[in-house]
Amino acid sequence: MGSRDVSDEVVKVTQSLGYLLSLDKNHRMNKVKLVKLLWAADRYHLRKYGRTVTDTEYYAMPHGPVSSLALDVIDGDEVALYPEDINYIAGHITAPEENKNDIVLYNETEVDYLSDTDKEALQFAWDAFGDKKPFDLADNITHEYPEWARFREHFDVNNERSRKAIDLDDFFENPGKDDYFAMDDKVLRASKEIYEQNKTDAELLN
Repeated sequence: MGSRDVSDEVVKVTQSLGYLLSLDKNHRMNKVKLVKLLWAADRYHLRKYGRTVTDTEYYAMPHGPVSSLALDVIDGDEVALYPEDINYIAGHITAPEENKNDIVLYNETEVDYLSDTDKEALQFAWDAFGDKKPFDLADNITHEYPEWARFREHFDVNNERSRKAIDLDDFFENPGKDDYFAMDDKVLRASKEIYEQNKTDAELLN
């Protein structure tokens, strides 16, 4: 079998993760915190611009919402990814031998797949949550948002391997109190209209 190009989705997610890592002074971050910062960027961007940064599927897991592809990229999952994808990822971000729970920026991050609004959303995530401890962000903050909170009872009785598919429509919903993602109602409605039209167009093409 011949080689294939690295998928656009893997490149976009890898560059997004690399951009977040570049914002940390050590270019290093705990895995849990990294995927939650990406969730924050995706939530912000969808609510403001009608699409997520990563255009990936999300799942609710015991420690909060997770982009499934981002998790595969961070873990270098050989089942979910092609060898070309894994080689690309390894040239940009990696888990150091001394601590596999961290991810470090291996090379200067590329940004050619990131728009100005993508960078805005990633910067927002860092500014809002960069000082949070990984499991405070994962188990306290993210658990207050509707996309995870609707599954609270499920996770109260199910084990660590459990996951539930998230409908991105829930990213437009607000918790009772929101210190981070509050947005003007007109902006939110306009963004949701863009999102719904894009979703309809994609369904017609499939």
